Amino acid sequence: MKKYDVLLFDVDGTLLDFDRAEEMGIEGLLEHYGVPVTAENKEKYHHLNKSYWERLERGEITRDQVLSLRFEEFFGDFGISVDGMDTDRLYREYLNEGAFLIDGARELLEGLKGQYELYIITNGVAATQYHRLGKSGLDRYFKDIFISEEAASQKPQPEYFEYCFKKMGRRDVENMLVIGDSLTSDIKGGNNVGIDTLWFNPHRQENTKGVHVEYEADSLEKIGKMLI
Repeated sequence: MKKYDVLLFDVDGTLLDFDRAEEMGIEGLLEHYGVPVTAENKEKYHHLNKSYWERLERGEITRDQVLSLRFEEFFGDFGISVDGMDTDRLYREYLNEGAFLIDGARELLEGLKGQYELYIITNGVAATQYHRLGKSGLDRYFKDIFISEEAASQKPQPEYFEYCFKKMGRRDVENMLVIGDSLTSDIKGGNNVGIDTLWFNPHRQENTKGVHVEYEADSLEKIGKMLI
């Protein structure tokens, strides 16, 4: 494996278990609005939410539209009219408490600290991401945290990475490695600006997105063995 100086880590699905946090958040909303808390309804929200974030990645809608329209559409299917932004604020009260580490995350970062410059690259709401990173204790491992809300752009857009380069004070992309679980966000983002990528693929999914992956691993332990 090539030697790198800078590691750019995604958060959700890579270091923190977002699916578990999301489940906690949507369960709270379902109970609040009197909708049955079933596996089917939680899965329905999960797929709808994912589709909205993918539309944002493609530049089809704005971040505020993602945050509000997903809930208006979801609860509208149950005949319930909600204010999307008010519902999002309630959702974040539940979501903020979901700072669950993916197996091996802390051990990986302990092994990497001091050997690399470590940065967070994450799409999401700044207050939520800072809270979850702080609660999990992961924030202390990173030199800086770059959140799409503050960048006014998001992965995989080149503008987001240009924001990161400016904040880092360097853009020697040949010395950087993106590590993340999303082909359409993390890996495509790396491709867009010439940064090598390491796809964290714990479910051993097939790469069907037409993006180039330099490295792949199905556990954080294996990532550690590759980098340390």
